[in-house]
Amino acid sequence: MFYSEEDVVPVAGIAVEMFGPNGNILDGKNVTKNVIIGTNAFGKIWYGDVDGSAEFIADMCAVMSARVNMQVMHVNESF
Repeated sequence: MFYSEEDVVPVAGIAVEMFGPNGNILDGKNVTKNVIIGTNAFGKIWYGDVDGSAEFIADMCAVMSARVNMQVMHVNESF
């Protein structure tokens, strides 16, 4: 199935709202570097550094999944 920009932009906007701007670069002790957030439907929708652990990122993905009504996950480069 093909998606248009109108389908993807709201979900990507929520990702920016929750994780910060795309390409976010942070320094600090609890920063997880090079995080990629994606969905099965839209692919990779956000990337950057997150001030938090992998567990925090998983919790944020669960919250975002409930907001957009689709599975949102922390993905690796081979996604």
